[in-house]
Amino acid sequence: MTPEPRRRPPAPDRDRDRRTTVFAALLLAASAAALAYVLLGGHHDPLETPDDAPSTAAWG
Repeated sequence: MTPEPRRRPPAPDRDRDRRTTVFAALLLAASAAALAYVLLGGHHDPLETPDDAPSTAAWG
C-alpha cells in the first residue's frame, strides 16, 4: 500500500495583499501631500479679489 501524497494548503493570495499595500501607500502619500499643502499655506492667489467683484453700490 503506497502512502497518499500530502496536499499542499492553498497559497495565500499575494496579489491581493500587494494591491492592498500599494493602495494604502498611495492613500498615505495623498494624505501627506494634502496636509503639507494646507500647512504650507495652500493657494495664495484668490481667483476673484474683492476689487474684481461687481459693486452693488451702483444698483441704488
